[in-house]
Amino acid sequence: MTATIAEIDLLVFVPIEKVDLISCQESDLPNLRHEVNYILEDWIGDFSNEILEVTGTLEERKKQVLDKITSIEK
Repeated sequence: MTATIAEIDLLVFVPIEKVDLISCQESDLPNLRHEVNYILEDWIGDFSNEILEVTGTLEERKKQVLDKITSIEK
C-alpha cells in the first residue's frame, strides 16, 4: 500500500471544520464521523506526499485545489 500511496502527486484532505459545515443527524453517527476525521488527519501525516488541506465553502475548496494544481503544473 505504501508504494501505491507514493504514486499520488497531491493528496487533498477535506477535514471537518471547527464550525462544521455539514449538519449531522444522530442517525449519521456524528461521533464516528469525528473519529474517522481524526484518524485520517493523523494517518496522512505519516506520508511524504504533498498534502493540501482545504477548508471553506465548496467554491473556496474548489479554488484551493485548482490553484494548487496550477502551481504544480508551472
